[in-house]
Amino acid sequence: MKTPILLMVYIKPSTTLKVINRLREIQPPKIYISINVPPKKKFEIKKNKKVIEIIKTIDWKCKIVLKKRKKHVDAYTSYKDAINWFFKNENEGIILEDDTLPNKSFFYFCEKMLKIYRNDKRISQVCGSSFINKKTIKDKYSFSNYTLCWGYATWKRSIKDFDEKMKDWPYLKKNNYLFQIIKDKKFVEYWCDIFDIQYSKKFRAWDYIWLYSNWKKNKFSIIPHKHLIKNIGFVKEATHTKIRYKDWYNNLETEEFKNLSIKKKSLKLDISYDLWISKKIFKINTIYIKKKNTNFKKIYSRLMKPIQL
Repeated sequence: MKTPILLMVYIKPSTTLKVINRLREIQPPKIYISINVPPKKKFEIKKNKKVIEIIKTIDWKCKIVLKKRKKHVDAYTSYKDAINWFFKNENEGIILEDDTLPNKSFFYFCEKMLKIYRNDKRISQVCGSSFINKKTIKDKYSFSNYTLCWGYATWKRSIKDFDEKMKDWPYLKKNNYLFQIIKDKKFVEYWCDIFDIQYSKKFRAWDYIWLYSNWKKNKFSIIPHKHLIKNIGFVKEATHTKIRYKDWYNNLETEEFKNLSIKKKSLKLDISYDLWISKKIFKINTIYIKKKNTNFKKIYSRLMKPIQL
């Protein structure tokens, strides 16, 4: 394992400890750690200190690069700045948060995919989550329009395409650009609502703008045919994934690949998977129906709470 890792932490010592223990099993040689600090709330400051103490327990041969903030910033700014900081120093790497727990296969899968598709600019990232565990596997991965961010790997060349201002969104929306992604009315309407919110800056989520940036460039992601990482952050300290939003996929366990013999293959999108993700994870069908039958303010409120990709 040689790939550098970016780990973003905050006020979740229990989940941070689990992630550090998993890293101890892999022993990556270089870890960048971005630490946001809480506002002046005693219980959060105490948890943040515990997280810092856990970071100090890293005891294998490893170069640690720390970025500790002097004052609290919002989740979007903290994430964006950490990503930019990491890729200012590295050309490629693995991205983890303090509540994303990968299995061992995740690291080796990401490392191999980063190498194999390093020069293929059609590929934006390597996903760790897939929400599926295929029993019979001919291929270990496929290609998707979705950039799922519960632990992933990417390149500096991809991050350069992050389009924070989204200045082309009104034009793309007017010309029905999203129909080129998936020809489904419910899909288009759902993501138009999301991107409208992001463009208006009423709420900002890095993963949604990242998704938009890749769709704008007609870029795709690599999806493993095993679920390689689990979000363990559905706790009261979570920024977006509170306990009350818990869903079936939060309890989905990961599975290891029995072997990681992987080869490059021709790029063919798995549209059936994208439609499945749209329906089962983002619930676009359900939201579409509700939007047609209820006050839009309720749906708008629902969209303001991001489903972490």
